[in-house]
Amino acid sequence: MKTLDDAPFLDFFSEEFQADPPAAIDAVRSQSWLARTPIGGLVLGRAEVQALLADRRLRSSIPDIVHLQGVTDGELHDRVTSSIIAVEGEDHTRLRKLVSRAFTPRAIERHRPDMGATLGALLAPVADTGACDFMAAVAEHYPIEVMCHLLGVPDEDHEDFARWNRAITWALSFDLASHRDEVEWGMRQMTAYVDGLMAERRRRPQDDLVTSLLAAREADDRLSEDEIQSMIASLLFAGYDTTRNQLGLAMWLFATEPDQWEILRADPSLAPRAVEEVMRFRGAVGVAPRTVAEDFDYQGYHLAAGTLLSLSTSAANHAPEAYMEPMRFDITVEREPHLTFGGGPHFCLGASLARAEMQEALPVLAEAMPGLRLDGEPTWRPPLGIFGPETLPIAWDPAT
Repeated sequence: MKTLDDAPFLDFFSEEFQADPPAAIDAVRSQSWLARTPIGGLVLGRAEVQALLADRRLRSSIPDIVHLQGVTDGELHDRVTSSIIAVEGEDHTRLRKLVSRAFTPRAIERHRPDMGATLGALLAPVADTGACDFMAAVAEHYPIEVMCHLLGVPDEDHEDFARWNRAITWALSFDLASHRDEVEWGMRQMTAYVDGLMAERRRRPQDDLVTSLLAAREADDRLSEDEIQSMIASLLFAGYDTTRNQLGLAMWLFATEPDQWEILRADPSLAPRAVEEVMRFRGAVGVAPRTVAEDFDYQGYHLAAGTLLSLSTSAANHAPEAYMEPMRFDITVEREPHLTFGGGPHFCLGASLARAEMQEALPVLAEAMPGLRLDGEPTWRPPLGIFGPETLPIAWDPAT
């Protein structure tokens, strides 16, 4: 039986890997479904990724990643490690049962008109200019505006809310240690604000997510105030940054694949399939981080308890055994479901929300931006953690 030490080595911190991750992954995947990295194992085989996502012998590695960066106590530690993306077993199952109704496709459906209106308002100042930095003009604002609407945050507080949330998003990054003060400041501001919002919703319930979480009940159980705070924090630091970057990646892809953009413009009903293809081809999240909870043997390897095991959903989404021409971006092809939202107990709770945001955005953007193209070189985040453009200069043919 082999151990992780016997697996081929892949240094995803290296310049070579960061220059061309797919090529580096393909070279190793031809040798083994498992690679050894500077921080643990990386699972590359599609069948293995899919199976291990649901394997109860693995647990969320969020607490381990936080601990590795020196965050071992305090409010930030407690908030992150007690969140729904970090807890396991009965605690996790209980939280999912209590909040799942608020995140079903049916519950999200009624917010779609606001998504379209929000995007229209963001496009209005730039639509006739024919050029913008898409990240600064649209992607930075769209998901947080949608979340403010869901939560019931008044319009006059949106800018403060966005500023606190941008600070909090570092909580799930490998740069948490260098941004710890920023994250803790944002979390204190957000906690105080949400406390006030919960008190207001108890007095005057509204048709929003905070009211739904306050009312959430399963048998004789309901969420505590700390659990509601943690749930909202999880939604913000797991949902805002992913959607921001996923929308940016979508626009970059379409700007470099103009024929696909014109297909979408001609047939907006392709938006749901376009979203799935974007997320398959270039997901903002490329791995699902897990930790081995107990020793076990799997597919020729002994996996030791405590090992950090990153399940490469990106590699699985380009597996040649699952997809015809996996490196081709094509919104007209019906494909196997992608794994970008993960799977098993930690399947993304906000998947319906993320899909709706993207499905509502892309047709509006396609209609407003004929002739979409790059207007300079984008700048990028490092391809670790949540990935996407820092800046995305685009141009289009404004309406005459």
